[in-house]
Amino acid sequence: MNKIEELKGQKDGLDVGDDIPRYARLGVEAIEEGDVDRLKWWGVFLRKQTPGHFMMRLRIPNGVANTAQLRTIAAIANRVGRGLADITTRQQVQLRWIRIGDVPDILDRLLDVGLVTLQTVMDNIRNIIGCPAFGLTPNELLDASRAIRAFTAMFVGSKTYTNLPRKFNVGITGCRENCTHAETQDVALVPALKSIGLQEVKGFNVLVGGKNGSGGYRVASPLDVFVRLEEAAEVCGAIALVFRDHGSREARNKVRLAFLLEAWGEARFREMVEARVGRRLEKAGADQRLGQSTDHVGVFRQKQPGLNYVGLLVPVGRVTGDQLAELARLSEAYGSGEVRFTADQNVIIPHVPDATVGNLTVEPLVKKLRYDPPGVLRGLVSCTGIEFCNLAVIETKTRALKIAKGLEAKVPATKSVRIHWSGCPAGCGNHTVADIGLLGTKTKVDGKVVDAVDIFIGGSSGPEATQGVKMLESVPCDELPQVLEGLVRFGEFAKVRRQIRLLQPAPTAVSMPERIEPLLPSRAPRAGVHHPGIASTDSRKEPRGCHT
Repeated sequence: MNKIEELKGQKDGLDVGDDIPRYARLGVEAIEEGDVDRLKWWGVFLRKQTPGHFMMRLRIPNGVANTAQLRTIAAIANRVGRGLADITTRQQVQLRWIRIGDVPDILDRLLDVGLVTLQTVMDNIRNIIGCPAFGLTPNELLDASRAIRAFTAMFVGSKTYTNLPRKFNVGITGCRENCTHAETQDVALVPALKSIGLQEVKGFNVLVGGKNGSGGYRVASPLDVFVRLEEAAEVCGAIALVFRDHGSREARNKVRLAFLLEAWGEARFREMVEARVGRRLEKAGADQRLGQSTDHVGVFRQKQPGLNYVGLLVPVGRVTGDQLAELARLSEAYGSGEVRFTADQNVIIPHVPDATVGNLTVEPLVKKLRYDPPGVLRGLVSCTGIEFCNLAVIETKTRALKIAKGLEAKVPATKSVRIHWSGCPAGCGNHTVADIGLLGTKTKVDGKVVDAVDIFIGGSSGPEATQGVKMLESVPCDELPQVLEGLVRFGEFAKVRRQIRLLQPAPTAVSMPERIEPLLPSRAPRAGVHHPGIASTDSRKEPRGCHT
């Protein structure tokens, strides 16, 4: 039994909540060794990079936040977090430089606006991700947000789910444009149609066993299960409990759900899930995902007449407290008082009327967090890196942004390319599903150890997911600008993916429905002008059968 299993056996992670006020009074030195790890069940991490200070990870299901929540996060960041916050690839927010003495007040202030930090780390079900444009985009089969809320309510605060063998990532989406990287999740529910009797029922096919870390990208396997919207939370919970009861608890790098799937096979795993729910489950329906992905950055027509949603690029996910407060103001002034964080570390303001969308696009903040960024910035994603993360081996965010800005003038602004940075093999930057994936490592130059990356190309998620190929190894980061310039300018990533698929086992035939195409604007909307035809260059289209 590993050290973490011993720690969990002695005391449930949620129970450390009773000790937080005492630790706040006595100071960080008074925290017992085991409770340093148990505090992670409350989303509170002690970080060696910031001695005496903690990181706090907020749970924001599906990335949806209201203005009260945004203003509270902004105020906390400005008061005790040195004015910074990070949007993560799980659609949540992380605050840093927090002192233990401030934690009880922060938890209370968050709870007052409906936010918690519970179970966002360690061996728990992490923040549930989903399409940030749910209920808005015409390219969704169904609105999956109700399933995300129901499942979140089922496990948050429940000790039934606080002792899993390892972390457990879940994505539930009705979006057909592959915006959540479903194949990287332990459990993913993706849009599907099923003929049941004389009816064609909308719901989800279930994928299981995806991952980025613990040995690299494993594409989630179809479980051959179809679930209706109202069944989704129950089935996700059952899968988590099968993992809890039967997953290995030995070496930490060999205990993700993927390893249980490999040991059992999908058929046996499905039988165990059916035993847990107490009934036979419907076999999979027809996958309704399209042949391309989207990032929802841009100005888009909503399903609701006269309304638009505006996706803004947040470079590498880092924002200031003042920017969060301004996003709250903009969402009230132009939208419905709601914002939505995305899995690409960006933000959406929904429900913007035609008559005012032009005014929004010329707001000062929107000049910084752009709706129309150049391609090399648009596809930029980065993990935290060594600046704040104990596992990372290189600096990522600042370096990623500096290199990308340097490339702006050297590559066509219209060429969309995903460049994802992960500072360690855990893969939190989703480098495995990028056109160009950068994985941090070290190398020697003239006898001196320096930051470096392994470079992967051609990775993707979607119904024909591809595992990227390691093209270059141990490239010193100082040489990356020149290397990436060549790859971005001349790389044909769709062709690379086609070649990769020729070397992979033939996938099950997938029916590709037709996408609802928006009208593309020829230029940015002008302030104060009514633009009934506004849409966006949102979708990164490739030839049919190539999925980013």
